[in-house]
Amino acid sequence: MKNRDYRELQLSSSQLFFIFLAILILGVVIFLLGVSVGKKQAQIMKGAQIAAREKVEPAGDQTSPPAEKSKESISKELASLQKATEETQKQPTVSRERTLFYVQVGAFNRREVALSFADTFNQRGYPAIVLDPFPSDRREMFRVRIGGYATREEAAEIRTKLQAETSRTTDYFIIRS
Repeated sequence: MKNRDYRELQLSSSQLFFIFLAILILGVVIFLLGVSVGKKQAQIMKGAQIAAREKVEPAGDQTSPPAEKSKESISKELASLQKATEETQKQPTVSRERTLFYVQVGAFNRREVALSFADTFNQRGYPAIVLDPFPSDRREMFRVRIGGYATREEAAEIRTKLQAETSRTTDYFIIRS
């Protein structure tokens, strides 16, 4: 091998430090530019959405009846949601000092679905409740549970009874709280 084919680069520790610092600064600058471009892009998209809404909505001074209708439907929906929330907050009349057992029959992303599922069990004669999501949940989950039974055996009997009533396989399980 000839001496001209092989070259060695020698750097001192201070030179290595400055190279590392330059690379770090360059990375930070690129990151900040990316954030700036992203913010600008979001502003442009927001402006485009506002412009699209203005094109869709008529520019007249008249009040549109659908807007009034939607306000009424929203207020009705809020009233029904408050009523449903009050109903779900009612717990079985068993003292909270004891340990109770529940059969969990479902968990849903949306409150409305959980409430309708709980209503089907209430109509069948089971005391169903909907629990709000726990703070430790990664995703919002509304749990539907039946009971408030004093013993695990009572809850197990209800679980087997529920599984016998359904034609499909279920994964109901007992919760102690």
